[in-house]
Amino acid sequence: MSVKLGKRVLQLIKSEDWQELEQLLLNTEEDWVLEIVCQWVRRAGSSQPVGGLVTALSCTTRESTDLRLQVYEAVLKHVRDGVCVSERCAGELMGVLMVRVDTFPTAALVSLIDHYLELIKQGEPLQGRWVDLFAKLVTSVSCKEEVTIGGKQMGGDDYRYQVLKTLCDLNWIAETTTCLLPIFSDMDLPKEEMEDVIFKVEQVVKEVEYQSVPPIMYQLINLARTKLPSRVLHLIIHYFTRQEHKLAKEKAKEKEKEKDSNDVNSMDMDSETIDDSQQRDLTEAKGTVVLHITHFAQYNPALVRDYIKFIRSSTWLGEKLVTPFNLTLSLSLSSIDRYEEQILSALKSCLLRTFREEEHSSNSRWLRESWGTDCDVTTAFMTTVNNCIMGWDQVSQGLVQLAFSLLECGGGPKGESYASQRATHLAATVLPLIVKKQPHLISSVLSRISNFILSASSPHLYVEILGKLAKTVPLGLLEHFSIVRGPLEYLEYMAPGPATLLLQAYNPLFRMNMSLKDTIMLIMRKMIFSKRVESRQVAVCGFLQFLRNFRLLGTLPSSQASMNFSSSLSTSVSADIHTVFNSSTNEALCLELLGILRRCFSQQHEVKTTFYGGLFEVCRANPKVTVSIVEMLHHHLTTLLDLRDDILNPVLLKNVIMVRGDNVVLVEPMGDLLSSLAACKTHYEKTRESGGDDVVDDDDDGDVEVLNDVCTMFDKLTERLSGCDLEDLGINPNGDFTSITNAGQKNILSCKVMVGVLESLIEHTFISESQPSSEEKMQTIIALFKSQKKITDLVKEKSVKPGKNGEGSKGKGKGSSKSGVTFKSHLSSHVAADILATSLNNSDVGSILKRCHEFQMYLLSAIEETVSSVKGLSRSEKEKTLPHLKTIAKVLLKECTQNLGAENSRDEREVVRLRHSLHILNSLMMIFSKIYKDKLEAIMKEILDKTDNKTLDRLLYKFSKRCQKMLLTVVHNDENGPLLKDASVIVNLMTTATQAMTPGCSEMENVQDWIHQLCKDQDPDSSDLAKALMTLLIKLSNQIKFNHSLTRGLAKELHHKLGDFEQGVEVEESNKYKIITENTASAILTCILSHQDETLGWIELVLNKMKACVSTATEFEVNEVEKCISVKCTHVMASVYEVIQSALPDGATIDQTLRVVTKLYNTLSLYVKYYLDLFKLKNNTQISDKLEKVVHNSAMMISKPVYPMITYIESTQRQIGKKKQSTLTARAIKESKLIPSLIYSIEQYEKHLITLSRKSKVNLMQAMKLSTARDFRINPNALLDVLEQENQEEEEENNTEETGDDNNSHVSDQDSDDNEGSRRERAPAKSQSRVTKKHVSQREDEDTDKQEESAGKSQPKAKTKKRKSRGEDDNENNPNTQNTTPPSKKGKKTPRGKLAPDDGLSHGREKEQFGYSLLGEAIYKAESLSLECRE
Repeated sequence: MSVKLGKRVLQLIKSEDWQELEQLLLNTEEDWVLEIVCQWVRRAGSSQPVGGLVTALSCTTRESTDLRLQVYEAVLKHVRDGVCVSERCAGELMGVLMVRVDTFPTAALVSLIDHYLELIKQGEPLQGRWVDLFAKLVTSVSCKEEVTIGGKQMGGDDYRYQVLKTLCDLNWIAETTTCLLPIFSDMDLPKEEMEDVIFKVEQVVKEVEYQSVPPIMYQLINLARTKLPSRVLHLIIHYFTRQEHKLAKEKAKEKEKEKDSNDVNSMDMDSETIDDSQQRDLTEAKGTVVLHITHFAQYNPALVRDYIKFIRSSTWLGEKLVTPFNLTLSLSLSSIDRYEEQILSALKSCLLRTFREEEHSSNSRWLRESWGTDCDVTTAFMTTVNNCIMGWDQVSQGLVQLAFSLLECGGGPKGESYASQRATHLAATVLPLIVKKQPHLISSVLSRISNFILSASSPHLYVEILGKLAKTVPLGLLEHFSIVRGPLEYLEYMAPGPATLLLQAYNPLFRMNMSLKDTIMLIMRKMIFSKRVESRQVAVCGFLQFLRNFRLLGTLPSSQASMNFSSSLSTSVSADIHTVFNSSTNEALCLELLGILRRCFSQQHEVKTTFYGGLFEVCRANPKVTVSIVEMLHHHLTTLLDLRDDILNPVLLKNVIMVRGDNVVLVEPMGDLLSSLAACKTHYEKTRESGGDDVVDDDDDGDVEVLNDVCTMFDKLTERLSGCDLEDLGINPNGDFTSITNAGQKNILSCKVMVGVLESLIEHTFISESQPSSEEKMQTIIALFKSQKKITDLVKEKSVKPGKNGEGSKGKGKGSSKSGVTFKSHLSSHVAADILATSLNNSDVGSILKRCHEFQMYLLSAIEETVSSVKGLSRSEKEKTLPHLKTIAKVLLKECTQNLGAENSRDEREVVRLRHSLHILNSLMMIFSKIYKDKLEAIMKEILDKTDNKTLDRLLYKFSKRCQKMLLTVVHNDENGPLLKDASVIVNLMTTATQAMTPGCSEMENVQDWIHQLCKDQDPDSSDLAKALMTLLIKLSNQIKFNHSLTRGLAKELHHKLGDFEQGVEVEESNKYKIITENTASAILTCILSHQDETLGWIELVLNKMKACVSTATEFEVNEVEKCISVKCTHVMASVYEVIQSALPDGATIDQTLRVVTKLYNTLSLYVKYYLDLFKLKNNTQISDKLEKVVHNSAMMISKPVYPMITYIESTQRQIGKKKQSTLTARAIKESKLIPSLIYSIEQYEKHLITLSRKSKVNLMQAMKLSTARDFRINPNALLDVLEQENQEEEEENNTEETGDDNNSHVSDQDSDDNEGSRRERAPAKSQSRVTKKHVSQREDEDTDKQEESAGKSQPKAKTKKRKSRGEDDNENNPNTQNTTPPSKKGKKTPRGKLAPDDGLSHGREKEQFGYSLLGEAIYKAESLSLECRE
């Protein structure tokens, strides 16, 4: 029966006779129909008959609807059970059912939806094609206008929301979530309902494992990529950031447990394994999610735009943006070309701001506590680099791009800032690591570094990175030989400094690759004959480097060492990349190099200086070539000396200096030659005596003979030149020593050569062991120095350049003079340090050198020259110089501590010596704290001669205690007046020491207490010292205390010392700080203003972070942060209130005050705009009482006295301008920019306050005084003077009339009216010169009124009230009215130190002026005249 029925049904379907088919199906039993459907579902191609069957059931009757519903349920059951032939067949069946869904009645659709919901509640896996129909059912019902459920009617959208809520109330597991999200995507949910789904997913991912997160996030991004992409991105970022913090905390706890327990059992090992697996799973999940987001971003610009908006608004929140996941996501999205520049620029800006915040946080405890940050940039980058080994190619590419972008911050003036240094250091650390982790990046990174080395103005950073790459991945670099070779081919055109560093960076590669070594050798051989002297110097440095690095195992034969080699190195030395250099190879190389370097003797003196300066390091690194070098130098030196007994000056100056046409040329730098020879010879002697491994047991007779000849030569030179006169040296004291003529140039060069020779002999004498006695040695040094000083004094005296008249004459009318000749010191750093230590060790031998003041000053000058050159040295040279710097610092600290304030310190020469020592010690401490910061603890131990295990803070405190002792000695001793002006250097030493301490440590507190008490008790009477002390005190107070009122107390005292800008106003006296005097007030005021400027910068930083939190929906402690801002703003305004009422001294102080007040108003405007942003983004926003307090304080403390301050400044400048017209012009130009900027800031602040008042319904302008038009101002004092003069004239006229007319005792009313009218006419006539100047601005007043009327309705009302109150004041001050001012209150003075009460006028100080009756009449006349002009 079923077979026949099935055939009949198929025939009707083919003939499309739907009515007959429907009648057949309705007259047949339901079980038979469902059996036929089951048979079709099990066959291939069943979608067509099932579709025909569903089409025939038109749902016009209840029976038809029920049967069709049963067919749907049967098909769904079979597809769910997987009885279909294939997945394709199941998909076709679902497609057929979905097409016919819209013809279903609503009740049937609801029934099917309930069937689905019941299956989901029962935990049916939502896998397979049967799920596809659910989204279509819900969407179809949501399009219905009315849906009846359980007798209740609702809209289709409401029903869909009910279904969604039912699903969200269920307990989702990872698989359920992954399957439901595609269903929601097909439903086309609105934003509100989609928000509920996202919230549900956010709760689910907290419980699932890390492996299940990527598919959930993928479906979630696909769901919300068009409507809520930013919401999904925030969810993903928040989830992974929270998981990273969670694992980090767990690791930290485990480390603490490991420290507490020494035994590690198997459970601990298992926990570590589990933690590592969790970290690995999290990293894999992050990488997969990042790939998903990057994939969607390529086809969905809205997703990337929202993320770029997020990172741009988060640039002030480094702790949120600079996390491993955010970095990974940002760098991955930067791989898309059209978004690369925007993302990398935002990341760079965020990093620089984070580094600046680090710097500010280290200087301010208020900033650390008001907004605590735990942003570890280095750790985040290192984590990202380590994760790149998991195949994150797009991330590593972005990381390389960001690193090169950060490197652009370095070099030039920008490289000096803390943020730029941190940025470049981070990039220099990341690049070698990422290349090591990702070797395929070597080619791109190396090519870019090579291009920057050749094109950058300061390529030192790129050369340093290349050196790190050569050490970490040398084989990887050698695989790209053509790129490595590129910079070497342009070596000739590079500057000497970068070129030398480049050769040092390539050194590991030269050792490994023979072809590269041969290449650079050929390049340098060509460079030694280049036209450019700099190229020759670079070639010499390269050859010397090879001599240092390729050591010999045996001594070179003298005959070979003195030979000239012309053969190519490619024939004498050959090896491949895997060949190890043997002794014969190195010997041939050294022979070749020495032969090439002998040609330097025929080069210019600059090349020779470079050659001589590097030979000593060659001898230290390669001792076996020392004898050969000494022999070579001695052989050359014999051509420049004549050691016969009858010759007074053994130096052949005619061979050293030559005249070529109109030019005098130095051929041989004798000082450098002798210094190099002395150093090499002495090093060989010490090495032979010590018996090191590099010393040959049996010295060659030729070697001994060479050394003896060198010693004899030095002895003769020392004997001849020690204590000789100028005539003996062939120097004419009466000769020409100007640089204009050839004779003068030759004489100057001759003197320089002899000074260099004498300095070299001084160095040789000190380091030589051949001297019989130490005392004789010191006497010889003094004799040589005296000869040298005779020459320098002569040159300085004869080569004086007359200056212009008036320059440097200090008002004496004589022209200044200065020497145009400078002498370079040839003393090496280690010799200078040793001589200084010997001369100041309080021994009999050292006293010989110490008694010679000129020698001490010469020695300190040489040391100062060495110290000033440390910054430009390479890293290896800095490490070699460090021991000598420590010796110098130790000796000078001891010398200054013991002798500062001693009896002999009254000697002017001793004062100069100690002053010089203090300056050098200060420079050394700054070098230690900046360049050698990582070794500072060891340095301080050696300087202080401490061997116990003390912390760095304790060592720095010990150093500060010594500085305190020196400072007290200077301040308390009246006889130390000459050193008082240099006491600020001692304070700078303390500043350097305290800034290197841990912020807020107990040692820093002790120093701060001491400085604070010193400022209270001592009156140094030195502006420089007071400024240094006050700067240090404020810095330490900021680092130690969260909130301090130091500046407010100082400002009060300054107000008293400077006086008020209004004459006759008393200021409360305060003598808390004796350091504040009339002489030091201006300097201390500068310190206070600088501090306020810095504090306002901190407040702006926090406000910007608050605005960023609002825009990114980041939670933070609003009340605590606002409380901190309110307190800090109040402290700033309290001190500024005292400053702007003071009689400010003319000069830079006024400009600085105007800038600080302007910045204060800008900061307050930023605070108000933060609330304006809140009102835009959030509903039901309320203004905090902290803001109201700040606004009220700004109105009472700043807004009222600011305009009188401006008037005072302008009047002061006019008075000064009468005396100095040029000065007035210069200051007028500057103030024409500062004062308008201040006025603009005030107006913007008031504008934002009015806007916020309108939005918040809170009158914030209640205590504010609106800005007045400054283009028409009434000068009350000037008007009073004019009116008093008029009254006197009127009285004189009346007296004349009374004496001339005795018969008329009374005047008629008409005459009196005429007199009054004439009097009113005369007043404007006499002040016409004042008033007519104001008529020019009447159009500006009209324009201003129009702008105020168009700005809003509230401003005209305020203006009307102001005019009314002004009229009331006129009536009160008019003597004809009843309300007159009591006489007892007219002359009352307002004390300073407290805020003046609000008396209803524009400012409290104007009350006594408006009390005069004449002033009311004057204002009335001025306003009447102004109105007439307007009409």
